[in-house]
Amino acid sequence: FLDEVGVMPASVQAKLLRVLEDGWVLPLGAAQGKRVDVRVLAATNRDLHADITSGRFRQDCYYRLARFPVHVPPLRERREDIPLLIRHFLDMFAAEMGVGPPLLSAEALTILEVYDFPGNVRELKNIVERALIESGGADLQPKHLHLAQSPSSFPAVRAARDTGEAATELPLNLSQAEDLLIRRALEQTHGNITAAARLLGTNRP
Repeated sequence: FLDEVGVMPASVQAKLLRVLEDGWVLPLGAAQGKRVDVRVLAATNRDLHADITSGRFRQDCYYRLARFPVHVPPLRERREDIPLLIRHFLDMFAAEMGVGPPLLSAEALTILEVYDFPGNVRELKNIVERALIESGGADLQPKHLHLAQSPSSFPAVRAARDTGEAATELPLNLSQAEDLLIRRALEQTHGNITAAARLLGTNRP
């Protein structure tokens, strides 16, 4: 797995290209090459087509790597993954700290579900780890979340507050909580689906 291939120097791109084309590597200190049989999975958050045009990335290296491209949308476009990732990170960090996996309050989950995560999954991981350290293994509350924006500025949180229903009253069942948030947003926007989607920070479908 080669992460962040878009920032590889040109000299490294040339070496990687030789490996991809010939299947041979020359280990450091070795006198002769060695054949390797590997499948390469590469990832980047850069626009490699633009980098090819500007000369920052080799076109021949790109086409060797991009035999089957897979586009992974940013976290803000796949919010249904947020609870699953939170649970995964909580379990992982709790095990490292030697504590039982804590729960996440409904209000804290709501805040994270409407946050845009400019730093993507890495930012979510950092937020969860810091929250768990700060809580000392206790259940995570909004006060343990440190985000780039104030939660009160998120449209969906304001919508929940304006309808007079506190976020802590959301059901713990994720499907029911999602349904309730959608209904609140539709009530707030008088049935305007596009406006409700914008309020929830998601797309119309």
